[in-house]
Amino acid sequence: MMNSINTPFGLNSRGVVRLAQLRFLLFVLLLLSFISPVFAASSEVRHQVRAQFIYNFINYVEWPDDAFETPSSSMKICLYGDVPFSSYLLSFSGSLIGERALTFIISKALGDVAMGCHILYVGDDRRAELPTFWDQIKFVYVLSLGEQEGFSDNGGVVNIMRTQDKLEFDVNISNAMANGLFLDSDLLSLARVIKRNTKESRD
Repeated sequence: MMNSINTPFGLNSRGVVRLAQLRFLLFVLLLLSFISPVFAASSEVRHQVRAQFIYNFINYVEWPDDAFETPSSSMKICLYGDVPFSSYLLSFSGSLIGERALTFIISKALGDVAMGCHILYVGDDRRAELPTFWDQIKFVYVLSLGEQEGFSDNGGVVNIMRTQDKLEFDVNISNAMANGLFLDSDLLSLARVIKRNTKESRD
C-alpha cells in the first residue's frame, strides 16, 4: 500500500519524487486549461503534455506482484489504435516505474495487445469495439485509459476528457479494484468524478 504524504519534513527520496510528480500533474492540468483550441490544434504541445500526464499518472498506481512473471519483468504499455501522442510516450521507454522498466507495444491489431499489458491506452478510433472489447482481453491486471465518451462506464478505468477547455479525468474505482489495482488517494483527489459500478458489467 502507498503511504500518504502528510508533511514535507522527513520524506525519503521516493516520497520527494512522488510529491514532485503530483505537483507536476497539477501543473499539467492547469497548463492545459490555458492552451487555446487554436494553439493546441496548430502545435504538438497538447500531445507532449498528454504523454507527460499519462507517464506521471501511472506512477500513482500499484499492481500486485502476480501481475508480473518475475521480480524483474518490465511494465508493458500497449497503445491500441490511433494514438496521436505515441511518439512522445515512446520517449519514456526504459524509464522506471518503481523498479520496473517501461516497454511498449503499439498496434492496431487486437491480437497484438490481447495477451498482456499493464497499461492499455485505447485510441478514439476503437470506440465502436466497446464494451465487447473487454471480453477479448486475456489479462486481468490492466490500467486502461481512453478518451471516449462512456469509456469508464464500459469497462475502462480512466477516462481523460477535455471539458470547457480544461483537461480532466474520471476514474471507475470498481473497474480498478476488479483489475487488482490500487490507485493512490492523492491521485483520486484530482479526479473530476470517481465512479462505482452499481452492478457487475464484467465477468
